[in-house]
Amino acid sequence: MSLFDKIKKYWPFGGHKMRAIGFERALRIDQPNVFIEKNILQPKPSDHELLIKVAASAINPVDTKMRITYQEDGQFRILGFDATGEVIGLGKNVSKFEIGDLVYYAGVQINPGANAQYQVVNESLVGHAPVKISVAETAAMPLTAITAVEILQSFGFDVTENEGTGKSIFILNGAGGVGSTLIQLAKYLGLTVITTASRPESVTWVKSLGADYILDYHQDLHEQLIQIKHDKVDYIAILQDTNKYWPLVLESIKPFGRIASIVETSGPIDIGPLKNIGAQFNWVFMFAKGNYGVNMSSQGEALNKIADLLDNKVIKSTLTKTYKGLTVDNIKQATRDVESGHMIGKVVILHDEEPL
Repeated sequence: MSLFDKIKKYWPFGGHKMRAIGFERALRIDQPNVFIEKNILQPKPSDHELLIKVAASAINPVDTKMRITYQEDGQFRILGFDATGEVIGLGKNVSKFEIGDLVYYAGVQINPGANAQYQVVNESLVGHAPVKISVAETAAMPLTAITAVEILQSFGFDVTENEGTGKSIFILNGAGGVGSTLIQLAKYLGLTVITTASRPESVTWVKSLGADYILDYHQDLHEQLIQIKHDKVDYIAILQDTNKYWPLVLESIKPFGRIASIVETSGPIDIGPLKNIGAQFNWVFMFAKGNYGVNMSSQGEALNKIADLLDNKVIKSTLTKTYKGLTVDNIKQATRDVESGHMIGKVVILHDEEPL
């Protein structure tokens, strides 16, 4: 972006204003003014960017992590990394979308998020929205769907029907947003799906998504794997507490198996035992591509694939809770739901009380 373009985009005088919900300090969810509303300048799309009127956005654990570790006191920050809406403006050289297109996307972590009336996003990160599900159901999907696809790609899959037949996957924490999507995609690939859940409502949820075996994480998980005759598995997705589950992972992965984690470690983990069995470990962080400008179009392509699967009812949206209205109270309550640690599926905020 040229200096002139930057000045035009962020010049504080003139231009249209928009409502946005954000924060200025790292406060706990129960503290006053943890979120605040401001009227700020509406962004303008730069080269290859879309200006989107946001219809709905979702809350994810990453929102909480970014808020509680925030260090730029006094600087207004907008979160929200799942969204759907209508394209109302095009930057130069946009080639994949037109004014009026309905889209969905996860955006870029380092840029302002979707908890606002409008947002600009690079077109490479955006997919055409599914047309046979609701706005709220659509907004629940981008971040977790991209993450689930990238986990499966790290295992060597193209996310093609039945390409994993005869193989097994162990998903640690199946009831959350990523797990809920990963279970469904793994079944589409033909994998035998083993996951963890404990509460009756969580067990019912993951069973409805197609999980073949549901293990109680309060009990000895390796013993339960032995009981179901899957003491060794081909793939393991760590979606919760990498350090806690690492000994189980080492005990349960097959020779030449593949492991992926989306959860940062709280201390060192020993990957040495993987060497002699030829197993592989990968980190998956869906924001890395957008943050560093690497292969961003793969995420838009993944969203187009997911839209087809949703429209054809091969998979279903993981939406389980909806709030109506882009307000401080709704952002706060949806965030509280996520921070409870007991969220099943996804929570979404419809920006207008009446959906599109």
